[in-house]
Amino acid sequence: MITRDELDEYRNRGLVFLPGLFAADEIAALNAEKTRIFSRPSAAHLRAASGEYLGTTAMDRVSELYARLLCDERLLSIGEQILGPGLYCHQYKIILKEPFGELSLPWHQDYAPWHHHDGMPAASALSIGIFLDDVSEFNGPITYIPQSHRHGLIDYEVIDVPGTTPIPSLPHRTVAELVAAGGLVAPKGPAGSVTVFDSCTAHASGQNLSPFPRHLIYLSYNLTHNAITAPTRPDHFANRDFTPLASAPAGQLLR
Repeated sequence: MITRDELDEYRNRGLVFLPGLFAADEIAALNAEKTRIFSRPSAAHLRAASGEYLGTTAMDRVSELYARLLCDERLLSIGEQILGPGLYCHQYKIILKEPFGELSLPWHQDYAPWHHHDGMPAASALSIGIFLDDVSEFNGPITYIPQSHRHGLIDYEVIDVPGTTPIPSLPHRTVAELVAAGGLVAPKGPAGSVTVFDSCTAHASGQNLSPFPRHLIYLSYNLTHNAITAPTRPDHFANRDFTPLASAPAGQLLR
């Protein structure tokens, strides 16, 4: 659960930052399991043309720890508090910003690809990002435009991004107008911190210019009655299991 003030901030700005939600031993376990996941070949892994790993998807299918994280009450309760009961996971991934790495992501709203590629009817969804590393201004933090979610789905241009599916991207003129109204914010903090944001909140991230990694768990909750209707991507990108998630106590994550 989040406080009333945090909920009001989410409603007003389209995002809320929760520093240090997960403990150091939990993050250490998730990082160790991440290493194991990437040690095994998988069609769910995302790679650049150079061979650099950019991320992976659907970790709950190959890891009991990541499956428990998806249902952890610290996360699922926030989703239910904001969206209501009856949530499933539409997308679950790890994004890797390696030191001096290639990956950058253009300005976009998450709902745009979910609607464009997957047929999600409405923007009744949200995303949660969990820092697996300390995030600073130097290692490719995600930058958001507060209040941009108030515009709903914004006109976009679909562009190719190496290593992943094409991304419906916002034109620069549109971004400039949104920033003039809402400003920019890039949450930074220790590993274990969490950002919760609306599926229509515009965001982007540049390359990691530092010698420090920036790895991020990224999970997206959607209402079961808003399930996707026309997915064009593999199911590890767009989950077809719409079974509602059942909350699990936080103490069970490292059982």
